Amino acid sequence: MDDICLGIFLGVVQGVTEFLPVSSSAHVMIFLRTLNFPCQDKTLNIFLNIGSLLAVIVFFRHQVWKILLGLMNFLTNQKTGDRYFFVTILLSSLPTIIIFGLLEMVFAVDINSTVILSGSMILFAFILYFCDQSPTYKENISRKDSLKAGFVQLISFCPGVSRLGICLSMMRYLKYSREESFRYSMILSIPPVLGACCLELIKIIIGKSIIENWAMVAAGSVSAFILGLITLSIMVKFLKNYTLLPLIIYRILFGSFILAEELFPTLTHRILALLQI
Repeated sequence: MDDICLGIFLGVVQGVTEFLPVSSSAHVMIFLRTLNFPCQDKTLNIFLNIGSLLAVIVFFRHQVWKILLGLMNFLTNQKTGDRYFFVTILLSSLPTIIIFGLLEMVFAVDINSTVILSGSMILFAFILYFCDQSPTYKENISRKDSLKAGFVQLISFCPGVSRLGICLSMMRYLKYSREESFRYSMILSIPPVLGACCLELIKIIIGKSIIENWAMVAAGSVSAFILGLITLSIMVKFLKNYTLLPLIIYRILFGSFILAEELFPTLTHRILALLQI
């Protein structure tokens, strides 16, 4: 039962923070450390991402269908609006897929620093704030802008940056509306996340790895899917009427707390103890 609760808890964290510009991986890691849970299983992490990925595909199913139609039109050399949309997504996805693939397969780079994570949370909160001040007048995403959105995602390799956060920053800087920036950023997450999940699943199959706790994995992926759908619905409605300021403030506070806990652990523990009283 404890394993199932842990899976549900991590699924909720993944399903909510994946669709906010606050870095889902940072939250999962910090919550595990703070609550003294055992190290996160890599297989569980894959299925958490699969759950949230399915939420994106279901929620944006009409746009996903347009991408598939655009792919067919691209292969048959038909010039349509769907083909143009497919090409913009392709251009945005190529830098991330190529560079991340090289880092994973060739260099096996792994950055895991709490100080870097907290610093990124705070720094890119300010970047998101200044970019969010841009006026809105663009509607149709150009191929040039799609490439810019694709390249800027490479910065999300650094922990705490947030792929969604940096993509939102660029789209707002390029003068697209908050709602459109969010939609495009979410759709843009499908190719790299899908590719990464498939690659990890292939590794598991080739290595003949056994998933020891199916209950935890299932609970995590299902809760990530359900909370993902709920969060996506809320965010789309929220961004129609409000700015990103509340999420920016949260990033700064969360990053500051992590940094303080890393530099002054005794002080933060005393503050938490007082708050509990």
